[in-house]
Amino acid sequence: MSTPILLKWGKKSLNLTIHQGMTGSDLKQIIQSLTNVPPTRQKILCPKLWKGALKDTDVIAPNNGDDGIPDNIKITLIGTADKLIEKSIDERPRFVEDMSEEEIWRLNQTNNNRGHDNDDNPIIDIIALQKEHGMQRVDGKMEMYEYNRLVTGLPQHQIEDMLRQRMEPTEKEMEQTSIAVAATNNANSELKGELVMTMGLQLRRAYVNSIAVLDNGTLVSGLDDGHVQFWRRGEMIHDKRHTGGCVNEIVVFPSLSSGVGDDDDDRPAFATAGDGSICLWTRDGNQLLTLPCFPGTTVASITVGMSNNDERDSSVYLAACFRITRQTDPNQFRLPPQNESERRRREAAEMQEQMIQNQLMDVTRRVKVWMYNASESNNGRVMFRDELIVPHDAEERAPSTAKLVDMTSNLVCGDETGLQIFDATRGRRFQKKLSLQFQHLCDIECMEPLHNEFLAVSISKKSSVEISIQSSAVRVQVPIARGVYIFNTVSATVRAVLDGHRDRVTCIRPLPDGTLLTAGGKFDATVQLWNVETLSKATKSRDEGDEITIFNEPKQMKQPGYVFDLKVLPDHSGSAVFAIAAARYNTINILI
Repeated sequence: MSTPILLKWGKKSLNLTIHQGMTGSDLKQIIQSLTNVPPTRQKILCPKLWKGALKDTDVIAPNNGDDGIPDNIKITLIGTADKLIEKSIDERPRFVEDMSEEEIWRLNQTNNNRGHDNDDNPIIDIIALQKEHGMQRVDGKMEMYEYNRLVTGLPQHQIEDMLRQRMEPTEKEMEQTSIAVAATNNANSELKGELVMTMGLQLRRAYVNSIAVLDNGTLVSGLDDGHVQFWRRGEMIHDKRHTGGCVNEIVVFPSLSSGVGDDDDDRPAFATAGDGSICLWTRDGNQLLTLPCFPGTTVASITVGMSNNDERDSSVYLAACFRITRQTDPNQFRLPPQNESERRRREAAEMQEQMIQNQLMDVTRRVKVWMYNASESNNGRVMFRDELIVPHDAEERAPSTAKLVDMTSNLVCGDETGLQIFDATRGRRFQKKLSLQFQHLCDIECMEPLHNEFLAVSISKKSSVEISIQSSAVRVQVPIARGVYIFNTVSATVRAVLDGHRDRVTCIRPLPDGTLLTAGGKFDATVQLWNVETLSKATKSRDEGDEITIFNEPKQMKQPGYVFDLKVLPDHSGSAVFAIAAARYNTINILI
């Protein structure tokens, strides 16, 4: 007996016919033909004919024992007719709850195009000090701990908070804040000298003599046992060896775009000097070339710079001066000759020794320069040209060159008598443009260019006896025994002297915010900060008859004490925030 019924499916109503004794499987086939809902996804409900959901084996019959199925029966269908389309894993939607911390960080990095994190805070990225932005900076620590065997530091989130406190306020923030709040922000932006990370083995016997920061943010350290170490993201990534047993100095080549498609990774990125050789390296730690020193000498000072001849031809130069390392035997001529033959042999040996000493002295008086152009290469290899510079005209009486520094395409050579400045922009040849002669014999400890035409030189007076002035030189007064002299290389004058240490100044480091750091020797063992106001007064022009101004009120940094070298670690995100790397004995201290 057939009975018409009403099928309710969502908002739709469909008419169909069933008969008593029909199985649930038969009914589902009929419903599928009407709705395209597969039987496996059908849930059919009708309390008057069966209990719960209809099963395939159920027989349709009244629950109350009647002979037939009553009219006006309603059946409810639950199910979807849409077919599921199988998608690959990459096409399927991903939920945050199913992602790892690294996947969440990568997603934030992809979506972040404004230099700010999800909380709209500016991203600070100091390559040597900080882990990559995101998950790696969430270390869950509350105090200083060991990152690895070689690095100890504060938690990454704490370092990031300290750096953000030093960020300069924007113009909008300055307009919205009061003068007192703005003054507080400026005070917070000043370098505090707080130790946040230590790199290296504190029990290692080798000292860190020099450090340098490459253009990609990698920190490079040179040790007196010949090791050259590379540091990124709070860990050491390479440990190389300098050709020789000691690294005394590291200098970084300026970035040079040749426009010919060369790979910067195959060009010299920095140079290490020491123990009778100069080694040129790529930023990845590959040694390109070794330049040997003259036998019996080693590098006393090294510098790099640009030789700008014209817009189409810009060359990079590497300059080095040398000191004698050959040891003489004091007992070589102790015994007197006993006969004529021994006397002749002794005369010949003395003449040979004197000739060797004269050759070595000639080497120390001169400066050797290697130059290369990025557009000139031989199968990817850098081609060098060398040149010898003689700082003094009277070469036989000239002193040994002690220090070198580049100052905007000007090579400055320093010795005990004064400074010789050469122009490196004229036809690839170095020509002397200025000679500054000290009033007394002095030791030059270090030199560092400041802004524009100003040069900071650490001088220690050796003698109080005045030396004769050369006709082509400009005499420079040396009013105090030691200090940092501020020279104006255009007017050939001393503008001021910074006298804030009890010992000689061994390191000078200008900072991006316009301040200046000076590091004293072992008997002083302090790092002093000279503020912008003092430096502005120190570089102020003065009349010819005025006395040289001496400044002696710097701010002493809490850390790091006695250091061998200081370098600036910039923020590669582009902000003005920076950190300081200090070579202190056998470790590197990072300060903010």
